[in-house]
Amino acid sequence: MRTTSFTATLIAATLSLTFNASAADLNSWLSDYDAAQREAQRLDRPMLIHFYTDWCFPCRRMEKEVLSRPTVTQVLESRLILVKLNAERHPEIARRLGVELFPTDVIVDPSGQRILSSTGYQEADKYVRFARDAEQIYVTSRKPTTGSPDETRPSVVDTSIMLAIDGYCPVTLASDRKWVKGDPQHVTKHRGQTYYFADAKALSEFEAETEKFVPQLLGCDAVVLMDTDLAVPGSVKFGAYYDDHLYLFATNENRLAFKAEPERYTQTRVVRNIDEIDRPLIR
Repeated sequence: MRTTSFTATLIAATLSLTFNASAADLNSWLSDYDAAQREAQRLDRPMLIHFYTDWCFPCRRMEKEVLSRPTVTQVLESRLILVKLNAERHPEIARRLGVELFPTDVIVDPSGQRILSSTGYQEADKYVRFARDAEQIYVTSRKPTTGSPDETRPSVVDTSIMLAIDGYCPVTLASDRKWVKGDPQHVTKHRGQTYYFADAKALSEFEAETEKFVPQLLGCDAVVLMDTDLAVPGSVKFGAYYDDHLYLFATNENRLAFKAEPERYTQTRVVRNIDEIDRPLIR
């Protein structure tokens, strides 16, 4: 019978990097509409406004199962300003945005103009897609209306120069659990990602047993992928080896969640192509 093992590799410690996380860091939902709008204008991002009431059962369910989930918050806050408003305490805002049923989520631009809205309970993956659609609409709306079709499309990441694991040598990492910067003279590409290696020997080992060394899911966070169905890149600050394969995570909380239930998160869908990786369009 094959056995599996989990080895935690806190890259923050190895690289002398620091990361301080607390519950407050994950509580990105604002309750002051005016303050949220000022932040939206400062960052040029849409606002996601979640309207609820104290007596609404679907609201309580959505709070427990979706809005309080750290992985959902991580994705949402990377592209939107998040606001929760009790509709009975803010009736004028609810009325202005046409909110009558609960829960209702409205995404507006920084000036307060509606982009998209949704009423009722939403599963986490659909909720994140709803936010992603609004972001795409907003980015497209800011593009010039004249010119060729290419000039009105949202900008995308140039995947031709995507550097895997921040340029560290994957062979040295797998063999010695050491983070050594690769040399651009020893380079190869795999599934659209560029890998640097410490020396020619490491490059040769990689080419002989590629799947042994590459990060799983093209370096995307397995916990975020399971919860939201989005392939979001993990960070070299938070990594772990499971069954001799490297996984990267967006936060330490996600790494710990994976450690607690690795079998659950290794059953998620596979990220095979670089164009599956999701990134915020708004910078």
